[in-house]
Amino acid sequence: MKNILIALFVMSLGTISLAQGNQLPESQLQKSVTQQQIVDLPLPKRSFRPKLSLQQALKLAEDYIEKEKIDISPYYLYEAKYILYGSKDHQEPCWFFWWVNENGAAGNYVELIISIETRNVRRLPSM
Repeated sequence: MKNILIALFVMSLGTISLAQGNQLPESQLQKSVTQQQIVDLPLPKRSFRPKLSLQQALKLAEDYIEKEKIDISPYYLYEAKYILYGSKDHQEPCWFFWWVNENGAAGNYVELIISIETRNVRRLPSM
């Protein structure tokens, strides 16, 4: 039993000494990046804001409904969301609008896709 305890003690000392050996020398600590240098880094110029706002897309959808003479009086807007539309290799950012009929009949709805890049409005076929 004593031998097992001594072996465990020696192994734990070896682990502790290896952990302490990985610390940086003082000369390398002074070469590290300071907080001010991090603050002074230029920010990337990325904007995740869509080029076409949700309100603008809804206006385009309403204009399309009026132009195509789609009667949406028994419908209500059920969902509006930002999606990536298209095949796996060619997806484009779009706004998706879904109007559902009040009677709740399956397949009785209007779905429109508005491309954020081109502002084209497409109606998805329903049942």
